[in-house]
Amino acid sequence: MCVGEKRKLTIPPDLAYGKEGKGKIPPESTLIFNVDLLEIRNGPRSHESFQEMDLNDDWKLSKQEVKIYLKKEFEKHGAVVNDTQHDALVEDIFDKEDEDSDGFISAREFTYKHDEL
Repeated sequence: MCVGEKRKLTIPPDLAYGKEGKGKIPPESTLIFNVDLLEIRNGPRSHESFQEMDLNDDWKLSKQEVKIYLKKEFEKHGAVVNDTQHDALVEDIFDKEDEDSDGFISAREFTYKHDEL
């Protein structure tokens, strides 16, 4: 996406609140969000962020280390994501960031990127 671009995001029930629903959202609801991209900022890709994720100090991030970090960040911001969603997110991150496909994100691969979708 580019700054100023608008997108309509549709979340099917099985990726939203499913059979249970939540609050005013009834069970089996499809969620629709209209999103405007206001700005793009570089994320927290500092040396300190890498070290915080690199739990065993081997200068590479495993899928488990990234999953633990993301879960902690989601909880810190009050977001709830199930294990299936976490696994899909981690796989997506590794598909994009693990340039040499060795199953790890090295310190070198841990760089700022902005891909057009």
